[in-house]
Amino acid sequence: MDKRSNIPSSIFVVAASAVRRSSLVEITSHALNRRAGISSDSHISLERVAASKSGIVVADLDTPESAAAMLHFLEQAPAGTGSVALIDEPDPEWVRAALSSTINAIIARDAGPDELQLALQAADAGFVLLHPSSVRGLILENPSHNAKDITTEELTEELTAREEQVLRLVSIGLGNKEIAARLAISDHTVKFHISSILGKLNAASRTEAVSLGIKRGFIPI
Repeated sequence: MDKRSNIPSSIFVVAASAVRRSSLVEITSHALNRRAGISSDSHISLERVAASKSGIVVADLDTPESAAAMLHFLEQAPAGTGSVALIDEPDPEWVRAALSSTINAIIARDAGPDELQLALQAADAGFVLLHPSSVRGLILENPSHNAKDITTEELTEELTAREEQVLRLVSIGLGNKEIAARLAISDHTVKFHISSILGKLNAASRTEAVSLGIKRGFIPI
């Protein structure tokens, strides 16, 4: 079954410029296989989102003002409203505030349909999906830690059993389709798990994730 069929059929897209808004609507539509009704506006508005009856908000945050407006929206949004922010190199304090306000996904502004689809799936399921740059920012800017003192164990303590299983299969050279077949899950679910693994391990690549997995004992050698 196509996982996209489970995502709410109405999405609200926010982007300041008409050109960017049109592009993001197209990417979102592509990510959902043209199955969603998409409303859009130049700025985020609780009233407009409510009127559109959208289940998920996708917001392009290209200025500090738009990022602040997103936080304000999240603080007021009804429970269950999914939220995806596209933002480059977000300030760690903003990321913390957004996570405290139950944002579901923070991804880069140049995200393509596949990445956006994963973010929408996270929003629909109530999960949290972070771009690696957001995770690294939180670690490096955390005043209670020195980046050099953070251990691999601290970075991987929240890895789930399924994520460990996926990581082991990555380590033996299996691609996404092979992992999906081995675990009887969809390709998109595999992508979601791998994205989560990279974020939790603070790894920039699958190879680095495998290396960290070996060090932590997740992968027998």
